[in-house]
Amino acid sequence: MSNSNLQQLHLLCVQMYKEGKAPSVGILRSKAPFKVSVTDAIEAIKRFNAHKPTLETSSETQPLPQTERKDHSVLSARVEALENEVAELKRALKQITTGQ
Repeated sequence: MSNSNLQQLHLLCVQMYKEGKAPSVGILRSKAPFKVSVTDAIEAIKRFNAHKPTLETSSETQPLPQTERKDHSVLSARVEALENEVAELKRALKQITTGQ
């Protein structure tokens, strides 16, 4: 699932929460503007529930330093993994093209 879709699902969870409704898989899937699998809906609700207390106590204009650091480290690890995969693919492609 793309990060953009996950963000949209998270925003739907926030919207439902502000309306006084508890986000659920069924409601999230029905309100989403795109097709959502059950596992993706569950992931979005898990992320929402993990950040729900910060939504209640902090203003939307203040950054969340701990969350930002966590997100940054996760993204850094993901970028590093993707760079390693690209390097491996380049090596494999080079072997294929030079071997012929």
